[in-house]
Amino acid sequence: MSFSLARIFLFANLGFILFIFIGGFYPNFLDAHIKSSDLAAYNGQKISFVGQVCKEAELDYKSRRLTVCAQGQDSQGRVLITTDLYPIYDYGDYLQITGQLQAPPEIEGFDYESYLARYDVYSVMYYPKITKTEGNLSMTQKSYRLLLDFKQRLASSINSNLPEPSASLANALLLGYRRAMYKEDLNMFARVGLSHIIAISGTHITILSALIINFFLALGWPRRRILFLVGGFLFIYPILTGLASSAIRAAVMGTLSFLAIYYGRPSSLTRALVFAAAVMLAFNPRLLRSDIGFQLSFLALIGIIYIYPLGQKLAVRLLSRIKIKGAGRNLINNIFDTVNITLVSQLVILPVAVINFQQISLIAPLANLLVLWSMPFLIALLLTALLLSSIIPLLGVIWFFPSYVILKFIFIISDILARPDWAAVDVSNFSWRLGALYYLGLFLAVKFLRQKLL
Repeated sequence: MSFSLARIFLFANLGFILFIFIGGFYPNFLDAHIKSSDLAAYNGQKISFVGQVCKEAELDYKSRRLTVCAQGQDSQGRVLITTDLYPIYDYGDYLQITGQLQAPPEIEGFDYESYLARYDVYSVMYYPKITKTEGNLSMTQKSYRLLLDFKQRLASSINSNLPEPSASLANALLLGYRRAMYKEDLNMFARVGLSHIIAISGTHITILSALIINFFLALGWPRRRILFLVGGFLFIYPILTGLASSAIRAAVMGTLSFLAIYYGRPSSLTRALVFAAAVMLAFNPRLLRSDIGFQLSFLALIGIIYIYPLGQKLAVRLLSRIKIKGAGRNLINNIFDTVNITLVSQLVILPVAVINFQQISLIAPLANLLVLWSMPFLIALLLTALLLSSIIPLLGVIWFFPSYVILKFIFIISDILARPDWAAVDVSNFSWRLGALYYLGLFLAVKFLRQKLL
């Protein structure tokens, strides 16, 4: 009876996800009905309104982006405002804004309108007139602002004690400040297949969790203790990043992937994964169509559940033929595991990544093998440096030096591997039909291998 209920539960969630997926092919299925009081109704006009910054400001080297929620009775909705770096405006500030409101502009090769719609943003403004005004924050908003202040103090400590571009990479890796990185560095990491280390996603946390597991297993820690350690990491990480929605989603996906690796029970974990995806889509249906991070996370976890164990079995067979024991065997096992989880993630997300980014990194397996081992050390060193620099700030540069060495190593390796012309291949004609054929072939190959190995 319980088995039947479990299957009904699974198919009900799958049916809901399929409904959202099919609906995504209809242009108006997820489009919000714009009321006369909505800001989007005034797109194309010059307007003035009072709003509150309802999300942490996003900064790059030349501008500040503010998500502002209109507060007036005659104007509701969200608008994305691009303004100068100074004066400083951030979450919780009440602003009087005057400027030209417009619909999100068209960007070749990128559906910017759908990208913003997943956050309920249907209007943008560029460099309007802004004046601070008075307003009251709720207790929840005050608490969240304190959390963001703490996060920004951590970022300030990193920026004060690490040179660029190491500081930007540390902030992106640890705190989710990806926009602070230089475009050239982002392109370099994409070219060598290391973008996942600077994006808070389920794939990112999956790999970090797996590396933490293997690192402490190599030290001889019992699995039960590692379970609590990784659980703590998955709980603290979203808090550290300011409870960003991407970080929360990544933590949920990362928890499921960790359970997949730890328990290896595909059926129950598939139900949990499908349920988690259905819940996320119930809150925000646009994730499935417009959130590439959601798509990549979901696919990576499917790979972890069903393909990762095949790599483990192959590793066991290969290691049984190698007459090495002790630390050497553990080292080889960790190398196999790093390659395994990297290849699995790359294989499963390949069509989605190629269609959206139009590039395949051929050197990604080597880059991940050379770099990913350092991630647990780097995270531990950065957290330790942040703690020590808060106690003795004058020695901050010394506390951060070990992490600087690893960050520098990552940049050197990435730069070297990105130089060959064949490191990455541009793919512009890959379609969803080819993607469907790819997944069919991958499914048949996995099914065949599971029969042979499991």
